[in-house]
Amino acid sequence: MKNILFLVLFIASSLFGLQREEIVPIMTSKINKATEILRNKNNLSIEEKAKKIFSMLDEVFDYALMARLSLGKTNWKALNKSQKKEFIRRFKEHLKRSFMDKLVLYKDEKTEILELKKYKKNRLWLVTQLIGNKNKYKIVYKFYKSKKSGWMVYDLNIAGVSLIQTYRVQFSDALKSGTFEDLLKKLK
Repeated sequence: MKNILFLVLFIASSLFGLQREEIVPIMTSKINKATEILRNKNNLSIEEKAKKIFSMLDEVFDYALMARLSLGKTNWKALNKSQKKEFIRRFKEHLKRSFMDKLVLYKDEKTEILELKKYKKNRLWLVTQLIGNKNKYKIVYKFYKSKKSGWMVYDLNIAGVSLIQTYRVQFSDALKSGTFEDLLKKLK
């Protein structure tokens, strides 16, 4: 399951999100490019591979929304502007570190796109499948229609488990037993 997370985080797109008709072809292209980077056995370090992959990711993943959703409505509202900005920064760094830590687990898995389906008026799900030697895992990239940027990823559902919901539970537990500053330290 750990090697699945890094594979789903490498998919990305253009400078300002995606238009609906671009999602499938661009995501397919990005999956292929990221897989090529991972398969490359040259002298690239894990950090260099991660940097190349994230250069494709950053413009389609809405890290600010992901951070806000993962903290939960009540906890988010309790923060001031400076705290919100710091939490987004730390959340994004944490997510990228987690991804980078899992790059070493890559074992030539393949990903195929199954369908793009409408979930709600302003929500689309890109359903993909990660195919390993023994197992297949369904991965759903959840997109929302950003007013500024087109379609952006706000959550990933990996083998039936929401990345945002998982973080929300972890962060809620951390805030019940500690302070916001304690949570920031844990993310660091």
